[in-house]
Amino acid sequence: MKKLLTVALALAAMLPVRAEEAKKPGEVDIVICIDRSGSMEQVIDTAKQKVWSIVNDIAKVRPTPVLRIGLIGYGSADKEFRFFDLTDDLDAVYKNLMTFRTDMGGDEWVGATVRKAVKEMSWSKNKEALRMIFMVGNETALQGTDDNMYMKTVPEAIKADIIVNAIYCGAPQPEEERTWREVAKLADGSYTVIDITGGSVSIKTPMDEEMAKLNDALNKTYLAYGSEGKAKKENQKAQDDAAGAAGGRGVQAERAEAKASAAYNAAGWDLVDAAKKAGFKIEDVKDEDLPEAMRKMTMDEKKAHIAKMAEEREKIQKDVQAKAVERQKFINAEMQKQGLNQDKAFDEAVRKMIREQAAKKGFEVEAK
Repeated sequence: MKKLLTVALALAAMLPVRAEEAKKPGEVDIVICIDRSGSMEQVIDTAKQKVWSIVNDIAKVRPTPVLRIGLIGYGSADKEFRFFDLTDDLDAVYKNLMTFRTDMGGDEWVGATVRKAVKEMSWSKNKEALRMIFMVGNETALQGTDDNMYMKTVPEAIKADIIVNAIYCGAPQPEEERTWREVAKLADGSYTVIDITGGSVSIKTPMDEEMAKLNDALNKTYLAYGSEGKAKKENQKAQDDAAGAAGGRGVQAERAEAKASAAYNAAGWDLVDAAKKAGFKIEDVKDEDLPEAMRKMTMDEKKAHIAKMAEEREKIQKDVQAKAVERQKFINAEMQKQGLNQDKAFDEAVRKMIREQAAKKGFEVEAK
C-alpha cells in the first residue's frame, strides 16, 4: 500500500502543467445584456446554443484568463430586470441563461440597463482586467427618461474602465442604427448588426457523439465537497442536459470542450480543482464534507485519490481537446462546401469583439 501511495503522489507531481497555467492568468469580466421583448426570441435561443462556443474562444487567448460572466435581461423600462451577477461558475451562468424568455413589455431602456450593469455588477478591481458589456437588442436605443438616456449612462461605463459593445439585431433602420452606433462609440466599444434569427450555423459532426461520451467520463473525475458540493455536481449534469435540449449533441460537444479548458474551474466545490489553489489543504476539509467514498480514507489515501482523479481528468481533457480540433476542421470544411458563413451570427459578433479587445489589453489572441 505504501509503495502504491508513493507512486500515486509521484505521478501527481509529474502531471504536466499546461502552458497557459504556467503564466499568471489575466481577468476577463463579461456582462451580456439581452433585450427580452417579443422580437428577440431567436436571438435568445441562439445565445443558449452558442455561449459555450464563446467560452471556448476566450479559453484560447493566452494566458487563459479567469473568466466571469454576468447576465441582464431587459425590456420593461427600468421596472424589471433579470439580473445575475458576475461569477466564474459557468454552470450557474448557463442555468441562469436558460431562464431567459421573451417575457418583458417592450420598453427597451438601453441607457438604464447600462447603468445597472456598471453600478451593480461585482466588477473586478484589478486595473489590468478586461471589462466588457454587450448590449444586445433592436429598435432605437433612445428610450427612457432624460436621466437614463445612454448619452448620460454610457460615459459612466468608460469612467469605470468598462467597454460597452452594441449588437443590433435585425435589418437596421438608419435612425435606430445611429443610436446603437453611438452607444458603442461613447464607451470605446464595437458595433455590429446581426440577423434577427440569431444567425447561428449548426453542423452535425461525427465527433459530437464521441465528445458527449468523453464528457460523461470527465464528470466522474469531479469530487464534490463542502456544503454546496453535491448540489453543484448535480447542476453540472443538469447543464449538460440543458445544452442537449438547447441544441443537441453539437452544443454538448462545445460544452465538453469548455469543460476541458482552463476557463472552466470548479475549485469552489471540486477537490481536484481546489487542490491546485495555493493554500488549499485537504487536512482542513472535514470528513462530513467529503464524498462518502473518501470519508474512511486515511489522509495519505485521500491525497492519492485526488491525485489519481487529477491524472484521469488531464487525460480525458486532452482527448476532448483533440476531438475538438477534429470537429472544428470538419465544420470549417462543411461550411466551405455549403457556402455558409457566420457574418451575421450572434456568437461570431461576440467572439470577434472579445478577440479584438483582448488583443488591445495585451492578451495573445489566436489568429482567425
